[in-house]
Amino acid sequence: MRRDERFTVGGHTQIEIELAGGSVTMRASESGSVSVQVESSGSSDIDLSQIGDTIAIRQGRRGRSARIAIDAPVGTDLWVRGSSIDVSTHGALGVVRSKTTSGDLQAEDVVRLDVAMSSGDARVGTVRDEAQVATASGDVVIRSVGGRLNVTLASGDLRVDQVDGDVEAGTASGDVTINRFGGSAIAVRTVSGDVRIGLPSGIRVDPQITTMSGSVRLPDGPSPVSSTSGERRQVRLRVRTVSGDIRIERAD
Repeated sequence: MRRDERFTVGGHTQIEIELAGGSVTMRASESGSVSVQVESSGSSDIDLSQIGDTIAIRQGRRGRSARIAIDAPVGTDLWVRGSSIDVSTHGALGVVRSKTTSGDLQAEDVVRLDVAMSSGDARVGTVRDEAQVATASGDVVIRSVGGRLNVTLASGDLRVDQVDGDVEAGTASGDVTINRFGGSAIAVRTVSGDVRIGLPSGIRVDPQITTMSGSVRLPDGPSPVSSTSGERRQVRLRVRTVSGDIRIERAD
């Protein structure tokens, strides 16, 4: 059964979704309205309502799996809560928050990101401000983060191409790779996993690197890991592993 609804909005739009299970796909558009398409054998049990510029889509916890597709204005905020839900966003959105038991998340371009899930992968393009991700079982891959990054993983790998803010990352079993770090403080902790961090040249680093049963590799030649005084930007580097290799390299 399919159900289509359209809502007129005038200001900053927010979409709030509560689902028992299924998928949510959201696309940013230049229109001044929100269109919602619901496909489910129990679509009549899903309530759609509007208060101001907030659109709420809610389903009971025992509802059937549903597929929801949304077209909303650029910069719209999205909140998703539920059990087993795959979330996919396309285009430039605002704040994206997702709290699910299981399911994957994919996002192209968001202002801020806040994701928590028990199992599932997160694959994100651009986060313009800060990002926070917590997952018990799953990988996290992000192209760029413009602000602070906080990631907690139980079993899974973290890979980020570029971070411009501070980083705090911890994983029990998984590798951590940050290809280019542009912030002022980075703290990485792993139990069993390798760590690789790329630092730009021309900085002054305050390092504290420890591993119990792994190797530490620093760049050959003039190293970004230096305590030389001067006017260069200072970076505080804290990396600790129990069993895992640590590699610090140039990002240039």
